[in-house]
Amino acid sequence: MARPKKEGLDYFPLDVDIDQDDKIALIEAKYGLDGFSIVIKLLMKIYGNSYFYQWTEKEQILFSKRVNVNINSVNSVINDCLKWGLFSKELYENDKILSSKGIQKRYLEATSRRTKVNIPREHLLLNADVANSYKNLIIVDNNPVNDEINTQSKEKEKGEESERETTTERETESMSAITDFWDKNGFGANNVEAKKQLLSWLDYSNFKDPKEVILKAMNIACASNKRKLNYVEGILHNWQNESLLTIEDINNAQDKTNKTTKSGGTRYESW
Repeated sequence: MARPKKEGLDYFPLDVDIDQDDKIALIEAKYGLDGFSIVIKLLMKIYGNSYFYQWTEKEQILFSKRVNVNINSVNSVINDCLKWGLFSKELYENDKILSSKGIQKRYLEATSRRTKVNIPREHLLLNADVANSYKNLIIVDNNPVNDEINTQSKEKEKGEESERETTTERETESMSAITDFWDKNGFGANNVEAKKQLLSWLDYSNFKDPKEVILKAMNIACASNKRKLNYVEGILHNWQNESLLTIEDINNAQDKTNKTTKSGGTRYESW
């Protein structure tokens, strides 16, 4: 008898500065270390299973018992995780599962040596370009044909498909603009992994117009003659941590800093 195919991970990557992520910080600020530990325990469950964890009444009861936290408190943390985007609200409402873009990306990176990894199309949160970069990813179509779908529903699906195509085109343009700037401004044309890491900010940041914000950070890096991924990411982390999420926010903050410097105040290192 063939061994069952392993879907989950034996271990998963955990960033050393995970508590600096705004979404995690919000949970810890509201629930303290209990909230933080619940999130970590959930990540253990998710990666142990694969890229998601079912979250029905059964799982809620068992999880609550195992972490020794009241089920209502656990669900309160979950609700805020969904609210702040730590987990996908859409996937939870549609399929009662906990997952996110970041979780799916890390899962695919951790399973890159596997021959193939199946993810149903309706679960996939990554955009087409990011998904296509994982050569072993098999996107599975599981939706059965429903003969009772009326014309109005079909028209709605066509509209949604058109919107998805427009979004994909916009994402592709953003990625091209960033990689072109990278290659033309001396960041290292052949550094594929660094470019891939930078592009992940398009999906996982809280910026309102991530393409423009990333390009601004890269321009600042060029002006400072520090054409390195860690320098650009340091700028982006600072802006995100200070809730400077739009170009206007960033420009206003820079103007304020410049005025303080000119008036003889404390001089800060440029963004």
